[in-house]
Amino acid sequence: MTEATNSVGTKDVSDILLDPNVQSSLNTVLEKMPQLAQLMTALTKDEETLTSLTTVIESLPTLAKLLHLVNRLYSAAEDVVTDGATLEGVSKMAQNYTQPVLSTIQKGRHAFEVAKERSEQDQTRYSAFSLLKMLKDPTVQKGLRFTQAMLDALGEENKKA
Repeated sequence: MTEATNSVGTKDVSDILLDPNVQSSLNTVLEKMPQLAQLMTALTKDEETLTSLTTVIESLPTLAKLLHLVNRLYSAAEDVVTDGATLEGVSKMAQNYTQPVLSTIQKGRHAFEVAKERSEQDQTRYSAFSLLKMLKDPTVQKGLRFTQAMLDALGEENKKA
């Protein structure tokens, strides 16, 4: 009965061994046997290595998903970098965010340079009365309020630290 099941359900072992693909595979396995033995010895040398290998094997589905996501992100980034229109769009979007900041910085730099030039050319000597007169100027008042607020904020930060 075993022979009948064996011949009907599966091929005979001698038939399988006569298959050229099987013979080639067996030759490859036999040639690689020393390296396989070294690998098995290295993987089973201690309990920690074996446990780590088991953990890695159990994590393969999660790692495969993660690798798939990274691959998709890489493809998308590569498409953006290689596509001129998309790259130009990203560049324009970045400019929309940075342009107002750069404009403000340039205005401040220009105002600083103008003020520096004027102060170097101005030889006015200030007295207590001229300072009192300047205190009435709304721009000076605004500057003093800002300076006071900045000093208060710095003082609060120093108390926290």
